[in-house]
Amino acid sequence: MNVARLVLVGAAVLLVAVVATGGAVGQDQVTLTVSVADQDGDAVGGATVEAEWETDSGETGTATGTTASNGNVLLDVPEGSSVELDVDDDTYVRNRPLEVENASAAEIDLGVTRSGTATVTVLDDQNRSQADARVTVREDGRSVDRGETGSDGTYETARLERGTYNVTVVKPGYYETEREVTVSLNTETTIAIERGTVTLDVRALDDHFDPPEPIESGSVRVTSSVFEGEVTVTEGTASLNVPVNAAYTVEVVTDGYDPSPERVRVRESPRSVNATAQRTPALSVTPANDRVLVGETTRVTVLNAYDEPVAGATVEVDGEDVGETDARGEIEVPISSAGDRTIVASDGGVESDPATVEGVETADEADPSANGSNDTGDDGSGDTDDGAPGFGVVAAVLALLAAAVAAGRYRGR
Repeated sequence: MNVARLVLVGAAVLLVAVVATGGAVGQDQVTLTVSVADQDGDAVGGATVEAEWETDSGETGTATGTTASNGNVLLDVPEGSSVELDVDDDTYVRNRPLEVENASAAEIDLGVTRSGTATVTVLDDQNRSQADARVTVREDGRSVDRGETGSDGTYETARLERGTYNVTVVKPGYYETEREVTVSLNTETTIAIERGTVTLDVRALDDHFDPPEPIESGSVRVTSSVFEGEVTVTEGTASLNVPVNAAYTVEVVTDGYDPSPERVRVRESPRSVNATAQRTPALSVTPANDRVLVGETTRVTVLNAYDEPVAGATVEVDGEDVGETDARGEIEVPISSAGDRTIVASDGGVESDPATVEGVETADEADPSANGSNDTGDDGSGDTDDGAPGFGVVAAVLALLAAAVAAGRYRGR
């Protein structure tokens, strides 16, 4: 029984060790002696100091402790790790954690400053409160706090070290405004912002081609949370004035084209962008003949929306697959029965409108240009036929009559 209790106690101690070290069992520990002092160099007792690091497994390890009256606290961390030290206190604060690289047993000075906040009120040029304005607080060029104004146009910062900061305010449709603000215990400040616009030039391009070619007709549509407009394309370009500091969706709007909306951010300088579109996918089917002798074939050509041959398109006759087009977009399609035969092509989910070819039983009914119907009527005698039925016989009879009349006149002399 005593042995079992000892095992349980040992397991409990091990579990506590794992939790206390953030799971860093098996890694050597070192002790950091952290001394916390304020901006005047006075020790700060009763402050909670937090240490964080990344474990070998990618998790976050932590250690915490409270400073004694002399401002010191001991924290065990993994040897060689990168540790961030911060303080949690009602009176004192740090804007950023202190980074300790390659941790080893050492004394660390952790400076803190009395905290304060700033309440920023944002108004427009007509003295109206502006909600959803983005407020950024920077110290030495680095952001230490950010957020957006509420419905009343105000934003209260997090607790910051007391001191001087650069505060910038920006909102879609308004110029960015910067103000220097000194943060004390409870600071209040008002920042006014002004509306502004800038020129946006849009080139409408068909990127089916390489390089892309201008789209000469249609319009360009531009939309955002603060603007919506549509401008006619002139010589492939559209220009319009849009509110500053906003994100826009830009797209080409023209018949027969599918746009590729572009996401564009416009700040406070003129901007030129490309908006692309391609013709709506389509297939056309063109048979070489309108009428074809049953048992013969007709050549069918399949083109895309750009009148380019489509290789590998599937062609069906009356719903039955008869093959695929070659590199020239062509295929010989058999006509196996009389009557109207419906030909359809498909490729990549796009289907053509149907084309109709009539199958006929006799060569006289067939389209003269159809395959298998190319007999010119030349029997090798040298006589020619211009295609008018019976023309050779009529000409011969007329010639004989003319000869007889001429002979009669001659005898009458």
